[in-house]
Amino acid sequence: MNTAGGEAIEAETNVTISSGEITVSSVGKGINGTISTLIDGGNFIIDSVDDAIHSNGTITINNGSFVISSDDDAIHADDDLVINDGDINITNSYEGIESGEGNITINDGEIHLVSSDDGLNLAAGGGVSGRGSISTGNYYLYINGGYIVIDAGGDGIDANASIVMTGGDVIVSRSTASSNSALDYDGSFAMNSGFLVATGTSRMAEAPGSSSDQNSVLVNFSSTQSAGTLIHIEDQSGQDILTLSPAKSYDSVAFSSPDLAIGSTYNVYLGGSSSGTLLDGLYTDGTYSPGTKYKSFTISSTVTTVN
Repeated sequence: MNTAGGEAIEAETNVTISSGEITVSSVGKGINGTISTLIDGGNFIIDSVDDAIHSNGTITINNGSFVISSDDDAIHADDDLVINDGDINITNSYEGIESGEGNITINDGEIHLVSSDDGLNLAAGGGVSGRGSISTGNYYLYINGGYIVIDAGGDGIDANASIVMTGGDVIVSRSTASSNSALDYDGSFAMNSGFLVATGTSRMAEAPGSSSDQNSVLVNFSSTQSAGTLIHIEDQSGQDILTLSPAKSYDSVAFSSPDLAIGSTYNVYLGGSSSGTLLDGLYTDGTYSPGTKYKSFTISSTVTTVN
């Protein structure tokens, strides 16, 4: 479906799609439900100048396969945005997934996104794409599950309010090219369960907050590391806790995992190599050949900072 102007699929009330093979190329929005957009399944290829999937109200994605390229936001709801499942591949966007004045809830699914600005953006009433006054009101980004990989030009995860993570795997890459952060939140960040690793600049680096149930560490390096330079964290027995090859240059890493235990000491290495399987920057099931030991740290509280 090609459109010379306006939106490709649009309703003044609700858009509901339950299945089908849908290919859209639009100079406007790809799919636009004014009151709500609901997608229960289907295979989608969307190339749009404006938002690819949009609603002035709510968006709910229960399933489906998506390949999205947008000159604006890939998925944008003015109100609540919920992703329950699906395979979402955002190859190009201004902001990847955004709620203007509602909550974002991700319960499951596999999401890979590339954005020139923020990857996940909870604007929380702060204006279009978060530009404007900050409002930390009763808004939340909930990550309850799923597998999320973010390659962002701006903030990797930007919440003008609060974040709660209770499960899932999140990998964020944000370069050191500007002051934007891998993690940026104005309220609180309760990291209660799951796996999170976020690399970027140390200038505005944040880790999850002290109200979390799960421990985190924020390591700020003394110099910028090139993209692909391995970060390796292991415990005192040599057990691999993290081996990561970041997609962008970095001088900071925020990391949270159930493997970080109070009272335990860990070693941080830079460089080296791994014989493991590489997926989205993470090495698993291999042997790490050491690079240079950077520092050791002991988890003494919910959030440990290493400078």
